[in-house]
Amino acid sequence: MSAEPRRVVVTGVGTVNALGAGGTAALAVALSGDRSGIAPIRAFPTDGLPSRLGAEVDAAALAGRLDPEAARRMSRICQLAVAACRLAVEDGAAPTGPDLGLVVGTEHGDFRSSEAFAAGYLKRGPGGLSPMVFPSTVMNAMGAAAAIEIGAKGPTVTVNQATVAGDLAVARGVALVVAGRAETVVAGGVDELYVSVHRQLARMGALSPAQGSGEEGCRPHHGANGPVPGEGATFVVLETLAQARARGARVLAEVWAARWGSVPVAANAARPRRGDRASLVRATLAAGRADAGALAACYGAANGDPALDAWEQALLEADLADAPAARAALLPPRALAPRFGQHGGLGALRVAAAALEVARDGRPMLAHGVARGGCRTALLLGPLR
Repeated sequence: MSAEPRRVVVTGVGTVNALGAGGTAALAVALSGDRSGIAPIRAFPTDGLPSRLGAEVDAAALAGRLDPEAARRMSRICQLAVAACRLAVEDGAAPTGPDLGLVVGTEHGDFRSSEAFAAGYLKRGPGGLSPMVFPSTVMNAMGAAAAIEIGAKGPTVTVNQATVAGDLAVARGVALVVAGRAETVVAGGVDELYVSVHRQLARMGALSPAQGSGEEGCRPHHGANGPVPGEGATFVVLETLAQARARGARVLAEVWAARWGSVPVAANAARPRRGDRASLVRATLAAGRADAGALAACYGAANGDPALDAWEQALLEADLADAPAARAALLPPRALAPRFGQHGGLGALRVAAAALEVARDGRPMLAHGVARGGCRTALLLGPLR
């Protein structure tokens, strides 16, 4: 006889974003109302650039959340990741040790340290290569720092993918728990605003206002002319339902199904058709034994990139072609980018927001993501059943 499938639940949230920092209560406050963290960037000069907006994390958000001596040895992006992971572990009272895994998603990684390391060599030759900076130049630097700080001795994975880094990390975390490779996984994403990355993206026309079209701002679906960058870190605690029940943990939502896969590149793809292999949402609903009509809402990747927003809408329309009522209710998908800016933690914010809504209303939610590069994610969350 085959063993019963391992059920995965969300039991904690930790976030450091442009609207605040904390656990589930802090995230609920950040999601309430219509506040936005997007404002003119203060951390570095944007003179001469068409893109001057960003969703910045205030320095006070990190104050007191890290050991000063440990923080001194960490780059800023590592500090963001460590703070959010610690908040998630505290919020969910998650057990640490050999059965705790970690999955970190990021779009740009620690570009600040990589640039500093290269600059040392260019200025002084081999003698300018800093052994203190080098560990932060690798893409898994944030995962390594966070794993040490939260006592995660199980699998540690880093995923790198534009737009969907955070939700892809959560989906990968779910897979680790389902496969029995970890009893608990802290999963999410992180990025920071950095002057060199921002300047190059702005000059390439990859940010609002793309190619100088219209007023700068994040406006998914309506008047979109490019994304506005953000920064921060958001992580969720995933664990088996059996363990959560055994330790009396609070359960925010159950992950009924989590899927990811490839779709044609947004900028070059024809409109998807019903029955295409790109129908990831239908596969997710089937795996989660859920009907599209039961979904309360869909949190989407929409971030103001016109091609990406249109492609996501087309994919979801094709997936919901057999459920016109659900299509009318779920589309266009809800967008968090106008409030938190586009960054590696935004996908995990989508998942966390969906989990909080399930906990409050008891109706299933969909967290959906799609990247220009062709990666797509879908996570179906609902109450225990």
